Amino acid sequence: MKRVIPAIALLVTLAGCQRYAAPHEMRGGDTPQSIAISSQSITLPTETVTLPASADIITTNCTACHSAELILTQPKLTPEQWAAEVTKMRGAYKATIAESDDPKLVAALVALQGGAPAQP
Repeated sequence: MKRVIPAIALLVTLAGCQRYAAPHEMRGGDTPQSIAISSQSITLPTETVTLPASADIITTNCTACHSAELILTQPKLTPEQWAAEVTKMRGAYKATIAESDDPKLVAALVALQGGAPAQP
């Protein structure tokens, strides 16, 4: 009997739902509603900070989502920490960073910050 109750509850719930009519099934002068689509534009702020030319791999892999200013103001991280960040961007955020670029990208991020931080 316990299995019948969920099935009955589902049927009662579905009975209260209405099926949407296809345009050819509309009755009594109903006409399909039209949708207006228009172009919109926005003005983004001017980028005032740029990455050095030596950071080309960072520009290629990171600036689609991160501004140069954001990249340049990150806390100083060790190569291992940057490698974890790159892995996180690829896994959690689906960044299209080739794994083969990881060593070069990590080295560029560390170099951009003036070398690895001192270990405590």
